[in-house]
Amino acid sequence: MKVLGIDDFFYVSDRSYDFLAEKSLPYYHEAHKLLVSSLCFKREEEFEVIDLGVGSGVTSAYILKNYPKARITGVDLFDEMLEDAKVRLKPFEDRVTLVRADNAEFLRTFSRKVNIVVSAFCIHHLDEAGKKELFSLIHDILLPRGRFLMLDLTTFADACLREQARQATIDYMKEHVQDEDYRAKWIHHWNHINTPHPADEMVRWAESVNLQAEIVFRAGEVALIEFLREG
Repeated sequence: MKVLGIDDFFYVSDRSYDFLAEKSLPYYHEAHKLLVSSLCFKREEEFEVIDLGVGSGVTSAYILKNYPKARITGVDLFDEMLEDAKVRLKPFEDRVTLVRADNAEFLRTFSRKVNIVVSAFCIHHLDEAGKKELFSLIHDILLPRGRFLMLDLTTFADACLREQARQATIDYMKEHVQDEDYRAKWIHHWNHINTPHPADEMVRWAESVNLQAEIVFRAGEVALIEFLREG
């Protein structure tokens, strides 16, 4: 089995990962704003979030800025990502805990249940078995009526739609990122590292572990899916 390393994710040599992610991924900020609004809490409510694949902290920052009593545990496998998250989330450091761990291993050992789990552009590299396992682990740590909000790259079962969506993603990136070396790295990442699945298929997988699932937003390869723990 191929083991992915930091070079497969944090491959921008001049540390401008955020800039390129935001420029390369369609609907990056629009979908983040929808994710925050889909938490379904009032601004002053207290709740706890696990951010899987916290990366440089963009998703956590959106949540913490909009919910002043939210608390977040951010999980990432790579020190490089956590170092950047620490900088970005410093204004909220009293409400943030950062943990270096694999997502699944962290969830297996987490000792309490939470209101919300989020992930943004994090689990598209997992195969079918990996995604199903993660959904099951998330179900087990959510409180009743707790939510998992997944913003990620997906695909389509139909070959024509799948090819059109991938090309649209690449065309968007080429329009916004001019450096040819960066372009080549992004395209390699999408075509050889990522293993996206159809959003509808992931909804069915989640329902098999008693998570009600709905597609909140979908445009091309980008989708935001809400998973709700029943009862």
